[in-house]
Amino acid sequence: FRGSRGRKMVVSYRSRNVVVAALASVVWTCGALVQQAPAVGRVPRRDADGRRRLGQPVYGIDVNVMDYVWDRQDPGVALPEGVTESSDPEAFSITAAQIATLKRDGVVHIKNVLRPEWLEHLRALTSYQVENPHIWASPGVASGLYDYVQRNVWTTNDGFMKFMYHSPVASVLAQLGEAEESVRLTTDLLMVNPNKGFKWHQDNQNGPIAFDDALRWWVTMDDTPRDYGAPVYLRRSHENDSVDEDAVFVSLDDGDLPNYADDLLEFRPKAGDMIVWHARTIHKIDGPKSQDWGDRRRRVLGGTVAVDDAAYKDKQKVEFADMGRHALKDGDPLTDPHFPRIWPRPIAEERAARFQGRVGRSLPGFARMVSAMFSHKTMQQFSSWGNVVKIEKKAADDQQQQDVAAEPARAR
Repeated sequence: FRGSRGRKMVVSYRSRNVVVAALASVVWTCGALVQQAPAVGRVPRRDADGRRRLGQPVYGIDVNVMDYVWDRQDPGVALPEGVTESSDPEAFSITAAQIATLKRDGVVHIKNVLRPEWLEHLRALTSYQVENPHIWASPGVASGLYDYVQRNVWTTNDGFMKFMYHSPVASVLAQLGEAEESVRLTTDLLMVNPNKGFKWHQDNQNGPIAFDDALRWWVTMDDTPRDYGAPVYLRRSHENDSVDEDAVFVSLDDGDLPNYADDLLEFRPKAGDMIVWHARTIHKIDGPKSQDWGDRRRRVLGGTVAVDDAAYKDKQKVEFADMGRHALKDGDPLTDPHFPRIWPRPIAEERAARFQGRVGRSLPGFARMVSAMFSHKTMQQFSSWGNVVKIEKKAADDQQQQDVAAEPARAR
């Protein structure tokens, strides 16, 4: 396959040392941030005598960077009864109406995708992962946005790779994407408790593929709480022509987004449900006002797939899902074990590469990310957040001034 035959990236001894030093700096800086992060409302993973609390579902991780796992993980969670490692993706029927809804609205809610056995399987994988946090979760946890969040968990945890190979998720995506030849996983994201929520945005960390080749997905392990946590989408906003592909966060007052701002689709998915949407569809999710989920849980596995003959796209910006040791170039077919085929069935050579440890983040991939760190497109991506924050801050300041001005009138 292309990843092993392609031209290798040549890195000099001195350059390699620089990359290693940079990588170590990033990892340990993230660790330092984690050590300084507050642990309010989080369950400690150790007893008073310092021993690990094993065998308990724990959400939120402690702050000792030395506890992170660096290697590939095998959780030892058995597949549901009747499913073997040679099984094709489990079948699930999608209707013509559901396909039409996705095309029209840019998003569709599919109920009861995971039968109870698959749901408990995915919950067990997630409990294991949170109890045994991987080093690649440290940047996300340090941000405080989630209790636990890890991108490309399929590359480090064998159980999540097997889930993508054998669960009904691949079958659902193949039908909704009207795939004829293949569905390939370009990235995934394990998310536990979005403490701060995510304001209006489009997804652009989809891996090295074009928007039109990307299909976003999300499967939840928990029912939606009554007062918060419901994902909200702007119907038909995937048709907008004003949001740049490099933008993340958006203001609904900009461009043609006011045309969609009043047509909201709020979903309240239950455990085992999926939501599938176009990568350009604008959406948000609100966390609890306290930024603490308390006894409630929102465990989600989401990601992006490429349908049929997608090509590798060099986006010339930071792409956290593309840090593997492959040799793909812009325009190459996306046929590499770093973007594994999950439908109609896995490719034996790709599967072997994954479980033999030949797939995952690498020094060449890290160097590729660093080289794009200060590109114009990367800066544009990061500035979208800053622009929205400024708009929201101005709105909050204006509201505060109005409240202050109205105070004398209320006093009278």
